[in-house]
Amino acid sequence: MDPDRLRGEQALQHVVLRRLHLPLHRPLRSAHGEERVRDLVVVEAVDGAGRSGWGECSALARPTYTSEYTGGAWAVLRDELAPALVAGRELEVVGHPMASAGAIGALRDLGLRRRGRSLVDQVAVSLGRPRPAVPRTAVVGRGPVADVVAAVAAEIERGVALVKLKVTPGSDDLEGVDAVRRNWPDLDLAVDGNGTLDARTLSVLDAHRLAYVEQPAPVDDLVGSAELARRCDTPIALDESISSVDALRTAAALGAGHLVNVKPARLGGTEAAVEVVLAARDVGWGAFVGGMLESGIGRAAALAVAASELLVVPTDLGPSDRYVERDVTTPIVVDDRGRVVVPGGPGIGVEVDRVALDAATVDRVVVEAA
Repeated sequence: MDPDRLRGEQALQHVVLRRLHLPLHRPLRSAHGEERVRDLVVVEAVDGAGRSGWGECSALARPTYTSEYTGGAWAVLRDELAPALVAGRELEVVGHPMASAGAIGALRDLGLRRRGRSLVDQVAVSLGRPRPAVPRTAVVGRGPVADVVAAVAAEIERGVALVKLKVTPGSDDLEGVDAVRRNWPDLDLAVDGNGTLDARTLSVLDAHRLAYVEQPAPVDDLVGSAELARRCDTPIALDESISSVDALRTAAALGAGHLVNVKPARLGGTEAAVEVVLAARDVGWGAFVGGMLESGIGRAAALAVAASELLVVPTDLGPSDRYVERDVTTPIVVDDRGRVVVPGGPGIGVEVDRVALDAATVDRVVVEAA
């Protein structure tokens, strides 16, 4: 457990779990479904002095991206992880990395806030000097071609460094890629297939001078991903397939990709994400930090990893107003160059807006220490 778990006023007194519903500005459609309202879980760890640390479980509402989903994660946090935290036990749950990331993140945030230290500085011990702001990728969901082109135009106006389109082998999606490339010949453009692409589709996409194609093959088909990587000139980025350092090393040995999308929430937290970034460097892969439509709590934690100069590809993480009308933290913002500003305050670097948090809460459970 965290070394800050001490006796007296520093002992953990209780954990508060909140299930939130955050309506998105616009739906995000991908191969694995559509998100209109972000259904996620926030974990608050409270010590004897009344100090709070915050973590987030960013699982999606349905088990279509990975096997984790919000309802299942809520049960695991309520019945297993939160009781383990308040009892000072190890978190012995098998699997459930996103639920574990929420629990671990809350405890780590509390410890950092006690010392007045920031998560971004803690991560920098392993990943090197952090940047104060990072270039960002705008992820544009599937839709009619005209809507996709309009969404891309709006994102370019906001100063994004790269645009990534969600795609499937469907003709509308491929026409959308073609239309975007024709309208912006020099745009840094990528696509994400979420495991749905085949060799024919990849050959079509290969002609569009893409920065990368993300997750073309199904999550467990690293051999298939390696075959696709050999058939095209476009770099292959893996997301869902990389669940650990071992999975990354296997993928690298097979030649299944060139880049890894590092999502701290999906991997089990910032510490696990740091290990994957370092492993990617060691096997000669590039890396970038992806997003899970997090609230400001999860996004601030992920930005601590994205701040590293080792992350050479723009992050998928964006400012608060890109997603929701009112975030549950002090807003994450962009600078005058369109880069996401990395929060540098104590802990995850942002403060929780309790009024906004309460307004978004649809369920709440308090787990007390014995």
